[in-house]
Amino acid sequence: MLAGCATLPPPTGELSAAQQAVTRAGNADADQYAGAVIAQARDELAQAQAAMGRGRDDDARTLAVAAAADADLAYASSTAATTRADFVQHRQEIGALQQRLQMPADIEPQSPLDDQPQSAVAAAAPPDAAQVLAGRMLALESDPRLNAFAAYERLIAHQALDSLAAARSRSRDNAARIAERRVSIAELAARTQATRRAIDGMERQRSELLVEASRQDAERARQEAEQLRVQAQVQAEEAQRLREQADAEAAARQQAEEVIVDVGASETAKLKAARDKESALARQEAELMAAGEKSAPEAKSRKSAPVVRKPAAKKKKGK
Repeated sequence: MLAGCATLPPPTGELSAAQQAVTRAGNADADQYAGAVIAQARDELAQAQAAMGRGRDDDARTLAVAAAADADLAYASSTAATTRADFVQHRQEIGALQQRLQMPADIEPQSPLDDQPQSAVAAAAPPDAAQVLAGRMLALESDPRLNAFAAYERLIAHQALDSLAAARSRSRDNAARIAERRVSIAELAARTQATRRAIDGMERQRSELLVEASRQDAERARQEAEQLRVQAQVQAEEAQRLREQADAEAAARQQAEEVIVDVGASETAKLKAARDKESALARQEAELMAAGEKSAPEAKSRKSAPVVRKPAAKKKKGK
């Protein structure tokens, strides 16, 4: 009975948790960003399932816990990589907007993921893995930039450290490996969440810069429109002036043509009158010449004939 009570139930829960962790990591593109770790997690999960099928529950449980830890580390690594890339993209966009707006650079120089993890344990010959991992957890929880993040991951890491402290010698190496995975996951999760917080702030900054850029673009467009309106008005006034000048020149040309026509008509009339007068004089001269030629024989005949004088009439006596 004592042996039956001490026997643990089959590790179905551990296997299910490991399966879920592997699936979640795969959905987070862990094959791209943490290919070796997710491959190891899948291999450990397969070994755990095989061990359970052979009735080796202890081995199956150990392998399932290791598979879950590796899968969670792959997920944390993949999420950290995508978050870092998102941070870099936002930083570049904000830098470009500030340069476009001719504003001084005011942007996060680097993300918390770019910082090297601090350790509270001296680098010279640490006593053992448990103290090293405990020092890393202490450094994480003492960092004011990070201690507000990854509460669940830090809890799991502390549980793993407790398991390491209580582990027997034959299972100590595996417990140390699990604890190291959990501490790394807590560090990555805290830095990733801190970076996400920074990205949220950068997103607000980017939105404000976009609003300012839109305002400046609108102002620039208004100024350009006003400049175009003034240019169009100047062009319209110039066109009106040229039109009036052209109308004035056309009127002057028309007046000159009318004057020329009037002068031409007057000269034509004078020329016609002169010609008429010349024609009349010519006719008159012709008539005179014709009359002269007709009267010449009559005068000759009168000259040759005797002149008969009539007697003068007697004057009557008046009263």
